[in-house]
Formats: sequence, structure tokens, C-alpha cells
Amino acid sequence: MLHLTDRAAITAALASEIDPALRDLLATRAAALVTNNYDLTDCTEFLIVEEGDTEADIVAAVGFSPLVDPVDGYRLGEPDFQPGWDWLADRGDWLELSFSFGADHAVIILIARDNSAADLL
Repeated sequence: MLHLTDRAAITAALASEIDPALRDLLATRAAALVTNNYDLTDCTEFLIVEEGDTEADIVAAVGFSPLVDPVDGYRLGEPDFQPGWDWLADRGDWLELSFSFGADHAVIILIARDNSAADLL
């Protein structure tokens, strides 16, 4: 699991020996955080969930599970589950979930499709 909490961590990850597809996705998502009018890089976390990582690992890193309704506590698959993510996108080898917390913080979770924890997919 990679937990990138600021610009320096994102820059270091992009310069490291990560999977090329992940590097491309991370570079694209990080670039989208910057325009002429704003720069959201330092208020956005990326959590990269890889093979062997679990729901408990996600909770330890960011303090919540994407599989649990943040209001009522229902789990994914239960009839009354309402997701807490703002959006979910299929990025081929990766699933991308975005969570916003007010106007000044976001967490983007990238989950590898080859993750053995099927409930995360």
C-alpha cells in the first residue's frame, strides 16, 4: 500500500519504480488537481491499494472503509447501503474512488484489480 499525503510524496512516487500503468494514472490524476485558478495537490491524499492489502489496511491509513456507509454503517451488499464515495471510475487495471471532505480535503483510493481481497473490488 502506498499512502501519498502531500506533493512531495506524490512526486517521489512518480519518480519511483512503480508499475507504469499506475504511474500514468497517478500522473494524470495529480495533474488534474492543478489549474490556473487552483492547486489542490496539498489537500489531496492518494491511497494505492495493491495485492495483499486489506480493508483493515485502508482503515488504518485513512480512518474509514469504502465498504461501509458513512452515515448508517451498512456494508456494501446490504439493502440499505449508500456509498460514501463522490464517484467511482473504472480505470482498467485500477478502480478509482474519490471522497471529498468539505472544501479542503479529498482522498482518492486506487484499488488494483489484481487485489486478492475480492470485497474491495
